[in-house]
Amino acid sequence: MSPGRSWFIALLVGAVVAGLAVWPGNIPVFWAVGIGVPAAAVTLLATRYAGPLDPLWSAVPDGVGPATELQAANLASRLAEAADDQSRFVTRIQPRLRRLATAALRERGMSDVDSEAAKAFLGNELHTVITSPTAELPPPARLAALLNRLERP
Repeated sequence: MSPGRSWFIALLVGAVVAGLAVWPGNIPVFWAVGIGVPAAAVTLLATRYAGPLDPLWSAVPDGVGPATELQAANLASRLAEAADDQSRFVTRIQPRLRRLATAALRERGMSDVDSEAAKAFLGNELHTVITSPTAELPPPARLAALLNRLERP
């Protein structure tokens, strides 16, 4: 912040504090100025040395690895949390798996996950994982095998 602007803001704050002390506070002018001067000094210091707190409007540097590594790490941590916590699986992972299965079914001309044709395509275990509120997250190798069913022609 520029020095002129810092001084202006500091004097404005000091005057407002002193004015509020005199008018609604019924404090004598001498004491009101005594209250306003420290407020102005603190404001001046805060505005002069707040430079490091100003936002830096520059681009964030690219990370070392590609974005897919970060996404894979996030996915791995969410799956690890869902394996330990049933409610996280039902609220975070299961809806995403259901959307993935619904998209795969739509590509094949099926509209509902609960239809008999969809159950036959998905298999009983995958259908249970994506629809049952009491389903648990299978181990990673088994989940990968189940999700591979969605990619087959």
